[in-house]
Amino acid sequence: MRLFRPLFLCFLLFLPLVSHASISADKPFEAINGQVYFLEDAADRFTIDTVRNQDADWSRQQDGKAFNQGYSDSTWWLHTRLNNDSAKEVLRYLELSYAVLDYVDVWIYSGDQLVRFFEMGDKLPFSARPLEHRFFVFPVTWEAGQALDLYFRIRTSTAVQAPLTLWDRDAFERRENQANIAQGLYYGAMVVIAIYNFLIFIVVRDRSYLYYVAFVMSLPLFIASMSGQAYHYLWPDFVLWNDHSIPFFLAMAFGTSALFTRRFLQVREWSRFLNFGLAGVAAVAFTTLILSFVVPYRISIHVLVPLGLFACIFEMLVGGMSWYKGVNNARFYVIAWLSFLTGGVLLALNKLGVMPQNFITEYSVQIGSVLEAVLLSFAMAERINVERRLRFAAQDEALKVTRRLNEQLEERVRERTLELEKLNAKLEEMSNTDQLTRLKNRRYLENVMQKEWVRCKRYERDFAIMMLDVDFFKKVNDQYGHPAGDACLKRVAELVSQCIRWPSDQLARYGGEEFCIVLPETGEDGARVVAERIRAAVEGDLIEADDVTFSVTISVGVCVGKPKKGSVDDMLKSADLALYQSKETGRNKVTLYNQDKIANVAQLTVGNVKRDQ
Repeated sequence: MRLFRPLFLCFLLFLPLVSHASISADKPFEAINGQVYFLEDAADRFTIDTVRNQDADWSRQQDGKAFNQGYSDSTWWLHTRLNNDSAKEVLRYLELSYAVLDYVDVWIYSGDQLVRFFEMGDKLPFSARPLEHRFFVFPVTWEAGQALDLYFRIRTSTAVQAPLTLWDRDAFERRENQANIAQGLYYGAMVVIAIYNFLIFIVVRDRSYLYYVAFVMSLPLFIASMSGQAYHYLWPDFVLWNDHSIPFFLAMAFGTSALFTRRFLQVREWSRFLNFGLAGVAAVAFTTLILSFVVPYRISIHVLVPLGLFACIFEMLVGGMSWYKGVNNARFYVIAWLSFLTGGVLLALNKLGVMPQNFITEYSVQIGSVLEAVLLSFAMAERINVERRLRFAAQDEALKVTRRLNEQLEERVRERTLELEKLNAKLEEMSNTDQLTRLKNRRYLENVMQKEWVRCKRYERDFAIMMLDVDFFKKVNDQYGHPAGDACLKRVAELVSQCIRWPSDQLARYGGEEFCIVLPETGEDGARVVAERIRAAVEGDLIEADDVTFSVTISVGVCVGKPKKGSVDDMLKSADLALYQSKETGRNKVTLYNQDKIANVAQLTVGNVKRDQ
């Protein structure tokens, strides 16, 4: 009996470590926070071997809540054991859904054997993650009946949080698609609102719109930085900037909101004290913004979180007093700011560890910021309407000034429209031109080819398509280098251009070393003459590039006929087939493929060219 007591005490001591969760193959996802044990490493001296020692003083996460220690200087170790009780191998994704942890190391053990090791964190390149995701996600595979021990080592200057969820892969991808759609709608809405108000700023030149645009844009950028989406999509290779982006955009949001409040509510006109207070909030915010590049993250965020709470409450107070004093649109401002205030307070309390992490606390700022942006946009629009009514009530001289301003605005719009048209024309020309040879490109040629084919079909005129290809072009690149290959293509383009006589004939680079010519209203004889003239011109020319001189030949395929049925693509394929036949029968040839006499293929061979060895 005496021997049994110490064994029983040891069993009670080690009981938390042998508790585990079973994996059900039927569940699409499962939060495992209730099966997590944690260990504080205040001196950052533990190793994986230390924490795997049975004497480690583990504590169990209570009530199934996600692990959350707020801001802590310690290193934290987490442990969970997961069993696969099914009769088949199971693949799951384990998601740690808090994106701003500096370092996250994961060891997976099966008994005493290390199965996998992952090294992650937002202070490591994004490409180092096992799965490309804004959160820390890695695959875990269990064999039937297998138990795995998972150890996490978390060290960070941000709030220490580790919500853990096991996902079936299909369910995870469905959730991600839904989340991406929701986030896309949020970011899209904020960008549209910002662009709309920026355009208004361009027209009315009121700085309140510019402050508002800066505020509206800083919010989604801050949220994207917090959620890991910015690191995923915007700057995955800029680790240092990613570390500073959160306090930078958060400080910008506080500073610009204070400046916007001062100007929008015209605080200077009715309260010098409140105007000075808003200026102080902006000064502290922008000072922290600058210092965020040189001071540690934890210091700047500990300044910004209390500043944010104070700024939200203070600006709400300013809005309430402006409403009381009858300032135009103050009621919209109060309602809008109340929405954002609620979201901001919930997020701040969550990051300080006062409130648990859940959907509401995690996405409260997104919900509140969209509502605030929409309501403030209504307020800004209403402000325009009020100013318009005041202009209509002004004296005749004011009306003349307004008309003159409108005329100037219209003239400015016309000038910009003309500039835009010119720019569009230039862009269209660039989009239709091959940058190397300065010929038209394939996109342009296909449009012209279709129009000419339809016209010739309507009037029953001959129509010819010619495909040209530089023989042994790969050898040119291999022997003389790619610059010589480029020079070769340029020279061939020049020679072919010189051999085309009619303005209606269209030449384009079709791709690689291949060129295409459209010859409207051209019969067999004319097409053969043009093709032979081009072939001979290229054969008789010498190409100079990088102190080397060489010559090339071309193979040509031609399709001629009156369009009757089918499509221009059929003729293009026929010309390509003829080109292929030129290549197969010795190169430096013109092969004519007559669409009206498909069974008869005439070949015109000029010169003898060596085949590829």
